[in-house]
Amino acid sequence: MKSKLPQLSFLLVSALASTSIYANTSSVFSPDVKRGDTSAEYRASHVPTDGSRGSEFSQRVHLQHAFNDTWRLRFISAQSKDAGEDFAFDYSRLELQQQLLESEHAGWDAALRYELQLGANGSAPDRFRVAATGKWDFTNGWQFRANLLVGKEFGSNADDETLLEARSQITAPWQGMRVGVEAFNDFNYDSGVIAYNEQDHQIGPILKVKAAGFSITASYLMGASDAADQHNFRLHVSRAIH
Repeated sequence: MKSKLPQLSFLLVSALASTSIYANTSSVFSPDVKRGDTSAEYRASHVPTDGSRGSEFSQRVHLQHAFNDTWRLRFISAQSKDAGEDFAFDYSRLELQQQLLESEHAGWDAALRYELQLGANGSAPDRFRVAATGKWDFTNGWQFRANLLVGKEFGSNADDETLLEARSQITAPWQGMRVGVEAFNDFNYDSGVIAYNEQDHQIGPILKVKAAGFSITASYLMGASDAADQHNFRLHVSRAIH
């Protein structure tokens, strides 16, 4: 029987891990890279009015292509707006994902993702980040994913803080769909780890559906700390293109 130590270590690190100024459009991304995968995705996220704070809306578009079963390149363009304002460009990003392990051989899937983000002047800073992801599929159809992301900002808008983020998701099959729960945890720090309620923690339900060639994910996140957006409604829609 193969040792479970690498898997357990990855889970532990992920469970321990940039407070964003945008509505959260992120996902708990999969390590899977499939040769020939060429697809487009649209993501939207809405944070409703909360007290004296107005509503926010963020959106982004993805285009990606997998060169083989190991390497995939993705381009992202993102915009956001506050209530009563027009959309403004936030950032563009290149992501290169490298799948390292496949479940057929290792018992779980794992990958690294290398990100270079260039922000708009006065908006998002420039950033480099490395992300690790793991996925575990169980015989009863349950699936667990975990991400750990570490990065650093650079350029004129950069902060000195280290970017540290963890994401996790567990889903199960239901009525031809997948349902579950996911969590996002941001632990940005500079001279030391800040208090829990000054960090950005969110958790909520997720629903995944495949229909008419589209992959659709709808989710809701509620704030689990004072600094986080308390309500966040999200939609991701992707489709293969040829």
